[in-house]
Amino acid sequence: MKSYPDIPYSHNSLKMFESVARHLSFTEAANEQNVTQSAVSRQIKQLEQGIGVNLIIRKHRSIELTAQGSELFAVLQRNYQNIQTLLESWRPETQKRIVIKAALSYATRSLLPKIQQLQERYPEYEIVVIPTIEEDEALSSTDYDLLILNSRVPHRYKDRSDVLFLRDEYMAPVCSQELYAHDPNFDALLRLPRLHPTLDHHDWKTWLSTVGHQDAIKVRNTTFFTLDLALSACLSGQGVTVTDLLLILPELEHGYLVCPNKAQIQPSAWQYFCHCRSTSTIVADISQWIQSETKKELDTLQRLSHDFEWYMVQT
Repeated sequence: MKSYPDIPYSHNSLKMFESVARHLSFTEAANEQNVTQSAVSRQIKQLEQGIGVNLIIRKHRSIELTAQGSELFAVLQRNYQNIQTLLESWRPETQKRIVIKAALSYATRSLLPKIQQLQERYPEYEIVVIPTIEEDEALSSTDYDLLILNSRVPHRYKDRSDVLFLRDEYMAPVCSQELYAHDPNFDALLRLPRLHPTLDHHDWKTWLSTVGHQDAIKVRNTTFFTLDLALSACLSGQGVTVTDLLLILPELEHGYLVCPNKAQIQPSAWQYFCHCRSTSTIVADISQWIQSETKKELDTLQRLSHDFEWYMVQT
């Protein structure tokens, strides 16, 4: 008995259909497959007859996929891509790679500005950066050499010899220079629209609770699903957000964003850790470099705290 009795004997017809469905054109599919348009049309007809289902609606100057055609196209495209990826992975690499997986906000705000430094340090390597959201999923995967994760449960990692503590988060409210200059009053700042990177508004709630602030009036809230979106809205003067100051040091140093004088900077429950999956000397060197860069960032935050009289609560 055949293992797959309903799959056509000729896989070429499936490949031809995938090309037609992707281009929605017999002509473009023929050019891609280096055959005549009539040959493409004949292959599709044979496929439809073989499986007993119409896959394409032929119109005067265009074609459309039937519901069954759309379903088959989705399956073929997904599996052809998987096969292509597998075959590519078998080819000998022309350039060595260093794969760094990092928490999304860290990847975009701390790591991305330093990529050129990494490229200059390791010119013979391709630097691959993969942003991640789920810490448990990231640590259990095997597709990286070095991982920088942000965890709300740091006790999971503090006793692991293969995981290094990097730093705490240091949370405080910030807004644009223009918005702050309009009314440089701390109470006025807290009456501005609040911008949130998460639906639970955790950062704001925690910071307000820590400083003992209670709203006397109702404040408008706007929620985004990433920190970068919230910070972009903040930079454009749409309101104030609570964020990890270490992620916005350039904006603070250049005055694009302002944390008010004498503001309280509160460590959050989240902490950053570094895990080296690879044991190569290059990856160990990168880990040391990241720790060194983190220390520079902490020194900068200390300097800014002194300049603006921020009160940094110690963990």
